[in-house]
Amino acid sequence: MRRRLLCMAVTSVLLAACSQDQPVSQVSPKPVKIEVAGSTGTGHADSFVGTLRARQRTDLSFEAAGRVQKVLVDIGDKVRAGQVLAQLDEAPARWRAMRAQADRDSAAATLAERQNWLQQQQALARENIISATALQAAQASHQQAQSQLAASEAALASARRDLGLTRITAPFDGEIVARLVQAHHDITPGQAILQLESGKALELVAQLPEQLASQLRTGSSATAQSGDLQFPARLERVSRRSENGSLVQAVFAVSEVPATIRSGSVVTLALPQEKQTALTVPASALLPSAEAQKAEVMILQGDRVQKRTVKTEGALSAGGRIAVTGIQAGEKVVVAGAATLHDGQAAIAYTNRSVLQGASK
Repeated sequence: MRRRLLCMAVTSVLLAACSQDQPVSQVSPKPVKIEVAGSTGTGHADSFVGTLRARQRTDLSFEAAGRVQKVLVDIGDKVRAGQVLAQLDEAPARWRAMRAQADRDSAAATLAERQNWLQQQQALARENIISATALQAAQASHQQAQSQLAASEAALASARRDLGLTRITAPFDGEIVARLVQAHHDITPGQAILQLESGKALELVAQLPEQLASQLRTGSSATAQSGDLQFPARLERVSRRSENGSLVQAVFAVSEVPATIRSGSVVTLALPQEKQTALTVPASALLPSAEAQKAEVMILQGDRVQKRTVKTEGALSAGGRIAVTGIQAGEKVVVAGAATLHDGQAAIAYTNRSVLQGASK
């Protein structure tokens, strides 16, 4: 009897516990990174790295191999066109020139001798004293002497030129910006000895994405910046060759360059984009769609996201944005992690709440 009563009591307790309402588990809204449509403005600019260089510049070298005898200038020296800047040991070249001169003098003497002999043979031929074959031999000998004189004169001219090439002269007025070799060093033909730049006229060289470069026009304006200093730039020319498969070299004329900025300085080049009539979103906000020229985006409305189909217009800009229709200005577009969301999912705009150590509270 007692056992039956105990079982009934336990059963009553269990039934009472099961009859109580179970708490519903709450799903926390997922933080998402958003961008307010239209908040990026139309003055967005793409930034690239560029290098300043002198408009007129050259690497100076010797055409012949040899030992550097002396370098007459150093970094920072101002030079004039025609000024001797460096010199090789000219003794070997001078000896070759002397030998070529001697060979030329010998060829000239031989020609004079053959000329006299030909004249004698011609006189004898007119008297029928010698045969026609002997006269032809004299004529051939004379022509050979003429050829030898012409060859020796060419060799002499070449030797004299080589002697002149033992000196490097400035091709234009300018300033020495680099000295790459010291005296008494053996050098090879074409090895750079000095670097010369003319004046303070600079230009800016930058590697731009091929797609962006194809959209630029000669005369397009840009802004160059080095630290807190800014100065205007204008596109002059774009290379027709693509480097590394995706980059194109562009050259910009610069003006009003601050005196503290030198050639070789690395600067930031800002290229303003054309104003957009349609709203643009980052490419990361787009989800693929089965329809051509369409995509899907996630819009944060209140505390939930809504999937919406939009139409894409134009190509992707160098800044990674694309124009779309189907979004109103002011709507909150999810720009990161949209692929992990589903339509109607609870979400909240992500706010960075991290505080750096030492920051004021």
